[in-house]
Amino acid sequence: MKKSSDVPATPSSNHSPEEIVRKTAYEIEFSLVGITDLTPTSRSKIVFDRWIRDGRHGDMRYLSAGADKRHNPALLLDGAKSVICVGVNYYSEAKERRNRNAARHGNGMVAIYAHGGDYHSVMREMLEELDRRLKESFPKMTSQIAVDTQPISERDMALKSGIAWLGKNTCVISPEFGSWIFLGELITDLPLETDKPLESLCGSCTKCIDACPTGALDEPFLIDARKCISYLTIEKRGDIPEYLHKPIGLNLFGCDACQQVCPFNESARESSVFDDRQQSPILDRSLEDLVEIGDGEFKRLTRDSAISRCKAEGMRRNAGIVAKNLCNDLSRD
Repeated sequence: MKKSSDVPATPSSNHSPEEIVRKTAYEIEFSLVGITDLTPTSRSKIVFDRWIRDGRHGDMRYLSAGADKRHNPALLLDGAKSVICVGVNYYSEAKERRNRNAARHGNGMVAIYAHGGDYHSVMREMLEELDRRLKESFPKMTSQIAVDTQPISERDMALKSGIAWLGKNTCVISPEFGSWIFLGELITDLPLETDKPLESLCGSCTKCIDACPTGALDEPFLIDARKCISYLTIEKRGDIPEYLHKPIGLNLFGCDACQQVCPFNESARESSVFDDRQQSPILDRSLEDLVEIGDGEFKRLTRDSAISRCKAEGMRRNAGIVAKNLCNDLSRD
């Protein structure tokens, strides 16, 4: 492998290739930047394969597809040598407050990442800008963008690159931004020096495990998607088992329970990219409306929104469960 000094930067630059990468990424407003290689992680493969074998992925069959690329991202780009891993803080206190007021307004709670525009589009645009600007510095560079759409383990790449460590709730945690971060990658043939992984600071803390309403975190660092509210309200198609209805509570789309109790999220910073002015219009609809929402109206209201993922039938199902839970809560008051 070539050394990073063999990669030509712009003639006027006095910065190393790694410094150019970081400087450019931060200028585009990425919150975190790290660099790693494409060496497969054997432990990650063992854990992931066992997770799939045990059926903990539920109905998400796409996760077992493309396993060769998932465990070896070098297959996504000929001549790939490095992965530039980035993260964007998406926290908003106003969105958390909106969820806390949900019951009073007769609405369900929506995971705060989904309140605004679809993060996939925003992250892709930012990565495309990073790619374009880096190619101005390294004209011969080839690359491949990945934003939760390629068969790549974004979490493992983030851990290896040192931008975060793995929390016991399976979310990645950054010292600066906690777990309120979106991940993305730029796979490249630039031979860059890699960053060191972070040491986990979770220690003996089990707050995230204890806070899970459905017990989906029955084993630290391993989630059973079949009991996870985010999976149930977003990815699962068809009926949700009756015994899980009550634990779903007021969670209409997704769940932030394990993140809200994490000590590293206590001093979360407001996002400069995903601010509170961006709000999906479906958040203004009452549960009464959502229980009967039509396919066309749902599609219109969730255009360019991550909420579209659950589809209209999923939203009607979720709203029915939340409405029943809310009614039961009010009757006990």
